[in-house]
Amino acid sequence: MKKRLVAVLMTAAMVCSMGSVSAVSVFAEEETAEAAGDEDVVYVDPLEAEDGLPFAATELSKGKTIGVSVQTHANAFFLAEIDGVKATLEKGGIDAEVIAPDPANDINTQVEDITQMVARGVDVIFVDALDKDGIKPALQEAERASIPVIAIDSNVEDKDLIASIVESDNVAMGKIDGEGEIVVINWSTLQAVRERVEGLKSVIEESYPNVEIVADQDAFGVVEDAQSIMESFLQTYPDVKGVFAINSPTAQGAAAAIKAAGLEGKISVVDIDGAQNDIEMIKEGQILCSPVQFPKTIANKAMECAELIWAGKEDEVAKHYYVSGDNITEENLDQYDGNTY
Repeated sequence: MKKRLVAVLMTAAMVCSMGSVSAVSVFAEEETAEAAGDEDVVYVDPLEAEDGLPFAATELSKGKTIGVSVQTHANAFFLAEIDGVKATLEKGGIDAEVIAPDPANDINTQVEDITQMVARGVDVIFVDALDKDGIKPALQEAERASIPVIAIDSNVEDKDLIASIVESDNVAMGKIDGEGEIVVINWSTLQAVRERVEGLKSVIEESYPNVEIVADQDAFGVVEDAQSIMESFLQTYPDVKGVFAINSPTAQGAAAAIKAAGLEGKISVVDIDGAQNDIEMIKEGQILCSPVQFPKTIANKAMECAELIWAGKEDEVAKHYYVSGDNITEENLDQYDGNTY
């Protein structure tokens, strides 16, 4: 496979002091590209610019109408994707319209929202798809209208219907190390989450036979559901040593259940988001670490791709962009405290 970038392996090891499970967040660029079978991969450094926005909109965006369809407005990550589009425009001093309806975690609503964007004649659509297959009718509508679509954070099955995908390196973010029983609080209907859990399971299978996933259940990113599920896990699996939570609200629910059971410090919780809420939980000792995502940088790169397409430079747009990550721990809290979403 032809590789665009020299492999960079950033490993941050977080060893739990009161348990036998440790977590390792691994960002292996070359390995992820090979796993994806994708030759046209470019990695984006979110720390290239202090504000996480390496690109500033130009006159090409002036007067444009930009459609943004995220999964829900009830989650800070997805709101940050929308904010990233607006911030990119503001950074360039460009006036453009951003349309961002809330599908409220409903794929049918998301398809209808995008269909309405097409009818309105937007100039580009950024979509964080709720379902990689179910989004297809909306993508087909956009194609018929010759409106470019860029997938953000969640990939789609019909990649020929999108101009590019800009996402976190979800497979690499899902890696864990150590030994003991762990549980997964999931959201298995989402492609990005499936990739995170795939990363977790693959490294366990390949290298860590002493780590066992004893339970895996969906909480759909809802704090209360995650808390209820974790309470049940604690009853059924009293020897559990670690929790793999797929996002910040899930970790919040799991941590609440662990605290209520008087088990703080005995069970390690790792999530994937790196939101300000995660930073507060690390400070309080509720979670061990949180690989950080950069939703504003994802949106920023999508805007850059849109401008290249509008300029007739589609051949300069890679088919796949990964926004590299980092891992927030007690050791580097100061770097991210107040600077994430």
